[in-house]
Amino acid sequence: MDKYSKIVQNLLASGIKLVAVDFDLTILNVHTRGFWQFTSKMLATRVRPCFQKFLTVAVNSDLHVAIVTQSPQVSLVQEVMEQTLPDCDTGRIVIRGADGTWKMLKGVSKEGKQQHIESAIKYLEKTRKAKISAKNVILIDDDITNLEIAKSSKMHTLQIIDDDSLDALLDQRDSTWYT
Repeated sequence: MDKYSKIVQNLLASGIKLVAVDFDLTILNVHTRGFWQFTSKMLATRVRPCFQKFLTVAVNSDLHVAIVTQSPQVSLVQEVMEQTLPDCDTGRIVIRGADGTWKMLKGVSKEGKQQHIESAIKYLEKTRKAKISAKNVILIDDDITNLEIAKSSKMHTLQIIDDDSLDALLDQRDSTWYT
């Protein structure tokens, strides 16, 4: 079993149902500032190889995957995923960005990525009959503030610092993510 299959197996065994992943400086090794002026093909070269491998396995597993970003360039995010994950049905990935295509939810914090994540959960509950609560979510992000907000909502979290950060998910007992 390869490393990324082991990570997905650990997430599922730990009760994770939704992997919510930031885009800029997490999936990508660059920050677009929500204003990428070049092609999606050019941006696809900035996807971290570890995320290309991890997301391929995750999308093809029983996990639900959402990309949660402050970027308004959601169609660009979708194009990058289509180019980067050719062996996946990228239509299974729920994308929530600052593009005005989804409604803010009452009673959900507007801080961090909470609105994005809860919107993705509602969508998955409606379209795929998924039952997901905060304890079934892991937010993978570079931004410590977003992670602290998610953790205060009882979600699991993992901070991405470099290309090796996903390795923490190899150990279910690793306190950096399994809380």
